[in-house]
Amino acid sequence: MTATPHSPEHHDSHHDPDANAVDLQGLQTLPDDRLVEHILTRYHDTHRRQLPELIRLSQRVERVHGGHPACPAGLSDHLETLQDELDMHMQKEERILFPMILRGATGMAVAPVQVMRQEHDEHDDALERLLALTNRLTPPEDACGSWQRLYSGLATLVADLKEHIEIENSVLFQRVG
Repeated sequence: MTATPHSPEHHDSHHDPDANAVDLQGLQTLPDDRLVEHILTRYHDTHRRQLPELIRLSQRVERVHGGHPACPAGLSDHLETLQDELDMHMQKEERILFPMILRGATGMAVAPVQVMRQEHDEHDDALERLLALTNRLTPPEDACGSWQRLYSGLATLVADLKEHIEIENSVLFQRVG
């Protein structure tokens, strides 16, 4: 079975490096309602599940390994800020922008899309900070299981958020103009 952009198999594609490329062409053929639904279920719901667990793990790693030179000091605070900013961003999309697009009010959506693109740039900056805090997601050789799970989960978050931003910027927002 081939994974499609809206199939369950696609959700796990970030574990296969060759499957990491987003099928932008396939997504471009989806009508607006299906594309928005894909973004909501594949990305918004996923980020809301990912971040609380990553924050919990990062707090544990910082608490237990605070004296280790490779400890990602400040990571849990950074993740909490990212969670807050991402949640506000997704709420704006869900409550304002997506309904506007689905009603066909694309002319009215131009300004909100510009704001969302700016916020996407800020999310990219936050991901770069995350990578800097974590030595580009490279745990030390003596990392415990929690530390390894944290970095694995962060790698998934980074890949998912980059895909999410690419789909919105390159597919959905292109429809607005």
